[in-house]
Order: sequence, then C-alpha cells, then structure tokens
Amino acid sequence: MIHSSLLVAVGAGFMLPLPQGWNAGWRAECINRMHAPLMGICCIALAALFRTSLGRSPRSLLSAALVACLLAALVEFIQPWFHRTADMGDFIWGLAGIVAGTLWSSAAMFHSLWLRVIIRVLAMVGILSPPLGWTAQVMMARQAADKLFPVLTDFTGKPGGFFWSMEPAQDSYSQQIKRHGQMFLERTSQKAASAHLDTLDRDWTHFDRLEIDGTLVASEAVEVGLRLDLHSASGPRLRAGAWMKPGHHRIQIQWPDSDLPMHVHQLVVFLAAGEPAANLQIHQLRLMPREGLPAKVGTRTSTH
Repeated sequence: MIHSSLLVAVGAGFMLPLPQGWNAGWRAECINRMHAPLMGICCIALAALFRTSLGRSPRSLLSAALVACLLAALVEFIQPWFHRTADMGDFIWGLAGIVAGTLWSSAAMFHSLWLRVIIRVLAMVGILSPPLGWTAQVMMARQAADKLFPVLTDFTGKPGGFFWSMEPAQDSYSQQIKRHGQMFLERTSQKAASAHLDTLDRDWTHFDRLEIDGTLVASEAVEVGLRLDLHSASGPRLRAGAWMKPGHHRIQIQWPDSDLPMHVHQLVVFLAAGEPAANLQIHQLRLMPREGLPAKVGTRTSTH
C-alpha cells in the first residue's frame, strides 16, 4: 500500500504546475534535476511491488527499471498538458535516478549487512546529488554576486553569468563571455536584443539609477531601455530609457519613483528593434545609490 502511495505522490509531483518564473533559467534547471530523486523513488517503489510477485531476483529489478523508463518517457509526453515543458535533459536526469533506484533495490539481494549499507549509500548519493549539487552551485553563484553588489556584471568567471540570460536565445551569455569576455546587445530593424538578470527578489530601495559603461557601434545615438520587474514576472514594472552616443560612454538611467523597488524580480537591459542597426558592448553595469545624488538624469519611458 505504501509503495502505491509513493507512486501516486511521484506522479502528482511531475504534474503540478510550476510557480511563476520557474520555467526558465537556474530555477528551471533545479526542477529538471529533481527528476532524478523522483524517478529514483518511483523505481524503488516499483521494485518493491514486483518483488511481491517475482521474488528477490534480477528479473524483478529489470522489470521495475524498464517500467520506470517507460514512465519517465510518458511523463515528458504528458507534462505539456499541465503547463510544464518536455525536455530531453529531464528524461536523462530521470534515467540517472532510475539507475540509482535500481542500485538501492539490488542491495536487498545481498546477505552482507555492510555490503547492503555501502550499496545504499552509493544509491542515495546518486539519487540526491543532482539537485543538491545544483543547489550548491546556486549558493556559490549568489555568494559571488553578493561580493560584487552593487556591480551587477562579472566577466571574470562562470559564476558571474549564473543569473544572466540573453535574448535572442542563440546569443547566450556564456557563449558571449567565452568568445569576447564581455556582453553584447545587437539590434536590427527587425530584431530586438536584451539581457535579463534574475535579481533574486533583492531590495533595491537604496538605489534609483543604473549606470551602464559600454561601447556603442552605430551611425547615430540609440536609446538604451531599462525595465525592472517587481515582485514577480507578472508584477508591476518600472520602465525607463536613456540615449547613448556612438563610442565608449557611461550613461545613467533613472527609474521612476512611483513604485519603490523593494523586491526586484528581474532587471532587463535592452535595445528595441529599429533603425539604425546598433551593437552595444557592455563593460559594466552598476547600481547608483539614491542618497547624495546629483541632479536627476533625464529619462524617457520605453515601450519594451
């Protein structure tokens, strides 16, 4: 009975709708890696059910593993019906969990207590290491970001881009940093370009401007847009923009005071589609403090 309940609970876990903002970025990867422990538990429960009819034999383990693999594939097929995404990476993490779950169940076939303990410790490592390993990476990346704050960019290593993403998607942050060591926004008359920072719901009430240190390649001045998403991806937004001339410049974009940014969910810096074609190479993004500021920098509302 308990094993059937486990199977039902695992199935429900795969079908639950994701919280707002958890379908992309580092949060989505965390969900992906949770397929390993969920499918590991599923495989262990299936092995226990098959053992009641087939006994403790390799046949029961193989049957449980094959059924678990079929269920992992089925999950990816039906998840889009529940506003979840189907992904090959999810399936691979699920297979890793099935291997670990099979290892756990195989321990029951050995008489030596120490051997059973060793096998199950290894199985637990295999089941839990994907999500726990990713959690450790998130914590290290956050610690690195906290050391730099209020500077928001770090091109010196992989953790510096952990919470950044780029659109269009093919121009990923990691690819840009690997090729150029800096961030590029390239827009055309038909294509916008934007950089998105998951700000982890930080409190930015002590800041009211973003300073952009960058080099613009364009035939004339171009407006650089800024958007702050407050509270969540669907919450209120602060929008502003400032003009940058061709060449290497520092500009400051001040956002409106209508809503204090107590919980900033996301920062977006963008070049809207239009003429002239432009390429903005960003050297650094830094928040500027609200207190002791000079005269307000002129901004204008953007429609991004």
